[in-house]
Amino acid sequence: MPQMRAHARLRVHGQGSADEFDHQRTRLEATLIHARKLGRFHRQAGIGRKAARLDSRTGLDSASASGRASPVPTPRRYLTGTGSHLPERVVSNAELSTLVANYDARTAGCDLDAWIRRHYGVRTRHWARDGESTGDMALAAARRALEAAELAAGELDLIVLATATSDHVAPHSVSFVQAELGTKAVCHQLQDACPGFLNALMVADSLMANLGYRRALVIAAEKMTHLIDKRDFRMSGLFADAAGAVVLEALELPEQATGRPHGFLSFYAGTDGAAGMALRVPAGGTRRPLTAERLAIGEHHLVSEFRSVYAFAVDTARRCIAEALARAGLRADQVDWLIPHHASENIVLESLSTTGIQPDRLVWAIDHTGNTSSASVPTALDEAVRAGRFRDGDHVLMLALGGGMGWGSTVYRWLDPARARAARR
Repeated sequence: MPQMRAHARLRVHGQGSADEFDHQRTRLEATLIHARKLGRFHRQAGIGRKAARLDSRTGLDSASASGRASPVPTPRRYLTGTGSHLPERVVSNAELSTLVANYDARTAGCDLDAWIRRHYGVRTRHWARDGESTGDMALAAARRALEAAELAAGELDLIVLATATSDHVAPHSVSFVQAELGTKAVCHQLQDACPGFLNALMVADSLMANLGYRRALVIAAEKMTHLIDKRDFRMSGLFADAAGAVVLEALELPEQATGRPHGFLSFYAGTDGAAGMALRVPAGGTRRPLTAERLAIGEHHLVSEFRSVYAFAVDTARRCIAEALARAGLRADQVDWLIPHHASENIVLESLSTTGIQPDRLVWAIDHTGNTSSASVPTALDEAVRAGRFRDGDHVLMLALGGGMGWGSTVYRWLDPARARAARR
């Protein structure tokens, strides 16, 4: 019947030749066949009619955002569990002073411990042991997040992992995590550094909204000690290893009908590829393969143009805060908590100086974790959740920036994970 009705409309409105009409009919029939096949695929994949449609500014259901009533509550995505992993080895600034080769206390006017604390705000950091991979750390954080969410790995629909230090070029670390968890969830890995967790959150949230996935595991994990020259005090003093994870679930809560829903209120992201080489690993890719000569001169190590990275980070952090708040319809004084990327203490505090957000709103762990790249934000988030710092309705702003050069931010209106978990029953 659909073919006959469409056929009739073509015959009434068509003005071309018989050949043109036959061509149009052939294309239409092919389209209808494809649509039927696509419908069967969606039903088999569990992609239902309730896939959420998001307003780009607020993240609200498009029908609600436009003022039209929605007959069925559209599921929003909520955090139902968090987890993190820090390697066992703790390295103090005093120990670093015995490892580095290029620090001169007389020139600097202070010992290495004082220099690192003044510039980075770091006292200790965690380094992974030899043989402990990014995937191992990601798996440990994932298991803690699933345990907190009271969810079995087999119930996951989606896993998104962000890292710049994958176990292998292929297969990706996320494949290892999936296999070890014993789940058949769809997996994606983002080759991403500092902004990775925020980008992974956005990817997972979008896939859940548009493809109907109900439960997702989002992980960020880094073995930064694999990339840095530990003899360089600027690098070893700042960077370290960690993994963080969250569980997202699409749930329908009665409060969604009110004007103050919980969950993600906004997302903001961007990239400045022209500035990307300011933070780089020179060799090891297809453009500049690693050779014995390049290995000998250290081109497999991370290089930072510190001054330009500092300026970029301060400016971009301010923009991330302003954009995330504007898109959420909030003011700076309505931010209850800010979880920043752990670029350095100086960068974060200078960034805040013009935003209206007070330092006592900060949630971070840089003093004992250092800069763990993409794992910085989820690690601090997990520590805060386990310490009971957040209350229902708190506005939590998360931001990350760096390698790429890229950035991302989000405002999440806190919902007690226990309350969110209760909604799944």
